[in-house]
Amino acid sequence: MSVRVRFAPSPTGDLHIGGVRTALYNYLHARHTGGVFVLRIEDTDQARNSEESLKTIKEGLAWCGLGWDDGPYYQSKRLDRYKELAKQLEEKGRAYWKTDPEKGTALHFKLEQGQQKFTDLVHGTVSFMYTGEPDFVLLRSSGFPTFMFANAVDDHDMNITQVLRGDDHLSNTPKQLQLFQAFGWTPPDYGHMPLIFDPNGAKLSKREIEMYRSIGLPVTVSECQRLGYLPEAIVNFLALLGWSPGNNLELMTLEEMVKLFTVERIGSTPARFLVDKLQWMNGQYIRKCPLDRLVELCRPYLAGKYDLGKVEAETLKEAVRQQQERLKRLDEIVPLTKFVFLPAVEYDEKAVAKWLKADGGKAILEELRAGLAPRERFEKEPVENLLKAVAEKRGVKLGKVAQPLRVALTGSDQSPPMHETLAILGKERVISRIDSTLKML
Repeated sequence: MSVRVRFAPSPTGDLHIGGVRTALYNYLHARHTGGVFVLRIEDTDQARNSEESLKTIKEGLAWCGLGWDDGPYYQSKRLDRYKELAKQLEEKGRAYWKTDPEKGTALHFKLEQGQQKFTDLVHGTVSFMYTGEPDFVLLRSSGFPTFMFANAVDDHDMNITQVLRGDDHLSNTPKQLQLFQAFGWTPPDYGHMPLIFDPNGAKLSKREIEMYRSIGLPVTVSECQRLGYLPEAIVNFLALLGWSPGNNLELMTLEEMVKLFTVERIGSTPARFLVDKLQWMNGQYIRKCPLDRLVELCRPYLAGKYDLGKVEAETLKEAVRQQQERLKRLDEIVPLTKFVFLPAVEYDEKAVAKWLKADGGKAILEELRAGLAPRERFEKEPVENLLKAVAEKRGVKLGKVAQPLRVALTGSDQSPPMHETLAILGKERVISRIDSTLKML
């Protein structure tokens, strides 16, 4: 039988980064084996489901490039099937109705006690001992099935051959295997993947989203997009949180991952989400990004802060190009380019104190103004020659000369190379900003 795997999210919130990894591993396994990747929406929790969440799931998978081959299927449209099978279990004596004063009347499955063993694709032999374990609910009083029941039924009906899911479902598996046995069905093979931990070693949780935001760690796909991570970087990074391609490979396209992916190389220990590693990887992909695409990726961030309607296309493109080697996240383009798009300089007080108010800073700036004023264009070699000449005349290092000019033009002591900074501002703004700075001093 050909491989059929599934991703089965619940539409009860934003698409969690752990869910993306689950979808990714199933996608890679299906593509590697020439199998089928099924999307199933587990929407029986009527109180928490939302159309917005469903939209977010579909758009999130598409953003990551994880297209499905079959589905989406919706559990809410299969209620008659669950009721039919629940009745069969009742007739076999494996299920019974029980009334709870608070939860109402529900159908329970008679769980067999004793040792339950199965072979996990990731962990090997797994054993659970049930001693006095309570029976579990199949159908709620509302008539909707529980996750435990609907999940197993769907896997059978959809001919799922392997179930790759998180370790948090490991304890569900022996109970679901009992359901398969009660129906006389052949169960899929189960593989439980290690959980993703945050940098502190705790389980990654959407409840900590504000804390994670402060360190640039995205918990959901929408956070990835808001913070300026590229989809190919997220997919690459998540692939390595629990799976290794071998040979110390790190940067891989989705197509390369498909060729290399095997379930046997999924690890069994939790993987830690390290923000520095993600930002490094994202920076690598930004550097590889074609400039025209990068401009369009950066545009929404810039448009939210600056009036791009007054900016020429070539100026915008050049501003992004100058920062391409520095970016680790797309949202960083905003502060890095404010010297280009803001009408006036916003000075960093520490930079002003260090480079302009220190001995010689003002005099250096006056001398550079005199050397720049006659020029119409700011090309690399002439600009560098001017800076070197002033530095040699004063017997100081080049940085001692370049930094006062940089602070005067950008407000910061960090910017693109001096000739690029001058060129993108143009003569009029360069002289105007130097004059404003000298007046301030």
